[in-house]
Amino acid sequence: MASGAAAVIAAAVARARRQIEEHFENAAAFDPPHAVGYEPPDQMHERQFELLAGRGILKETIDGRYWLDREAARLERERQAAAAKTVLVIMAIGLVIAAGLSFILLR
Repeated sequence: MASGAAAVIAAAVARARRQIEEHFENAAAFDPPHAVGYEPPDQMHERQFELLAGRGILKETIDGRYWLDREAARLERERQAAAAKTVLVIMAIGLVIAAGLSFILLR
């Protein structure tokens, strides 16, 4: 049950991030002269907005508008993919070790 709830939360987080990025993409806000405002519609969007700004993916102008740094967003996606791959490799190694131990112990 807990993993189902975690999946629902992860999907909501991903959806909020995607919607925030789409806001800036639709406005073509990719540099300071084209920066736009953003008002998060709810707490989930607000938290993801803060995380994106904190990671340098959304950058603020002097007058409080924001723009999407596409290169920073690409690097973040690559970092997340590498982290996910690392977790999968570690899990696979664990399964191989567990299978090997089972084979040895059950002989």
